[in-house]
Amino acid sequence: MSDWKTKTDSYRKVQWYLVFAAMGVYLAFLIQVHLYPDPRAASQLSKQYHQSERMAMDRGTVYDCNGEPLALSVTTYSVFLDPGVENFDPKSLEKLTPYIGKKKVASLAKNLDRRFYWVKRYLERGEAEEIVKTCGKGFYIREERKRIYPKGSQMSHILGYCDQDGWGLAGIELTWNGTLVVPEKMHITYRGASSSAEVGVESADAAQKSEEQGLFLTIDSDIQYALERFLNAQATEFKAPWAAAVCLESKTGAVKAMASYPVFDSNNRATFANLKALSNNAVNRVYEPGSTFKPIMVAMALEEGRLRQGDAFRCPAYLKVADGMIRDSHPRDNGIMNVSQILIKSSNVGMAHIGMRMPPFSTYAEMRSWGIGKRTGIRLNGEEPGLLATADKWYGVTPANVAIGQGFAVTPLQLVTAFNAIVNDGVLMRPYLVKSAVNSEGLRVFHSEPMEVDRVVSQKNARWIRSVLRKVVTEGTGKPAESSAVHVAGKTGTAQVARKGKYVKGLYNSSFIGFWPANDPKYTMLIVFGDVTGKVYYGGALAAPVFKKVVDEVERLKGIGVK
Repeated sequence: MSDWKTKTDSYRKVQWYLVFAAMGVYLAFLIQVHLYPDPRAASQLSKQYHQSERMAMDRGTVYDCNGEPLALSVTTYSVFLDPGVENFDPKSLEKLTPYIGKKKVASLAKNLDRRFYWVKRYLERGEAEEIVKTCGKGFYIREERKRIYPKGSQMSHILGYCDQDGWGLAGIELTWNGTLVVPEKMHITYRGASSSAEVGVESADAAQKSEEQGLFLTIDSDIQYALERFLNAQATEFKAPWAAAVCLESKTGAVKAMASYPVFDSNNRATFANLKALSNNAVNRVYEPGSTFKPIMVAMALEEGRLRQGDAFRCPAYLKVADGMIRDSHPRDNGIMNVSQILIKSSNVGMAHIGMRMPPFSTYAEMRSWGIGKRTGIRLNGEEPGLLATADKWYGVTPANVAIGQGFAVTPLQLVTAFNAIVNDGVLMRPYLVKSAVNSEGLRVFHSEPMEVDRVVSQKNARWIRSVLRKVVTEGTGKPAESSAVHVAGKTGTAQVARKGKYVKGLYNSSFIGFWPANDPKYTMLIVFGDVTGKVYYGGALAAPVFKKVVDEVERLKGIGVK
């Protein structure tokens, strides 16, 4: 029995030796094939390659409220280099100099260890063909998609821009990137062994774009054009470091136009060098609103029951309040002034009286309910919430300063949204910029309707304040805003600018906020010029005339008429 077991164990060992020997032979063969391939096979393989390259992404079109395209992708042609093709002559790179310049040619020639290099992108077909014909072997054309903006610099702060591969970096292009982008295509560059110099491009998992894909905005290109035209001209003439403007549809909160100065052109990357121009001041800039806040303050006091429409106050040239002094822009004793007169003449002293009637915690709570100190949720990158200290930090003269629009900061969009509640019979609307969105599969993934946030003031008080704001234009500081085409109402604002906690002499924010037609409002608009110096800085002199020009142009185009 033991002999049989011994023989069995010996057979098993022999079997395992044979298995290991076979595996050793197979492994040696694999090593030989990989490290020492057949010269004929190596020669054939050297003539083949494939390389994955990302192609510039296609994107859906952005439209205004009338269906006019504002941003779209078009077919262009790019030239690339494959220095690994047979008979490629490195000296041919010198022929690129007229097209890309000496520096880029030198940089390209330094290291040619890869099989793919971009030479020049986004060209007309004729120019691309000329480069390939001039430079010869190794140069090829690839069809790509390029993002263009038909209106140039107009609406650049709203639309934003993309990188060279079609990825949104700012504005609508960034915040709605997931909806606008067509799922990425991978392109494979290849060459077969049977072809000594041909290069082809094929798509891998290419996505199909729906013809309906796009973003549909509330923007009206006609109003936008007028707003940018007159805002930019005035800012340039008076050398304002920055400016902003927003026009809302009064009853819905839809943004019909939004402008920011200085400007850039989404089509021209050279204009991106001015970083200040890239900022959208309508949502990124915070500033003290000054007297444009006074109607809101009056509305809050009326709603809280701390003020009645017929109340009157003694308004001397100066008013001592705790640790501070309040005075008007042109100090004089105005005697007894009622609430209406205080707004019409924009009396700081009168507003200080109203502000001191309101307990700080009540004023703070009301301001928050009007959206002050909060982001509006407009879905534009970089929107600021503003600056509003909590009521426990309102010491001494602060309640009086707040009543005249100082001691806190808002964005232009935030202010015009709050003011629009008065225009809209007391109902605060959420501003919105996008009506609907359709993705690459043709599915509508977003749709927006007007949204009421809250009723912040009664209809009775809102309408009374609107009637007073009409008098501001006909009798008071807002006369330069009056239009011959339609009745306008609004409020001027001139606020000192603070730097490092102190107001700078001779530096102002100049603004006008208003609506039209006065008796049946359709549009609410804010114009503001920031950090203004010089002799012309009052809101009535600098911002109100721009308001008038925009209204006149919109009336010419839309023809709403006097109401």
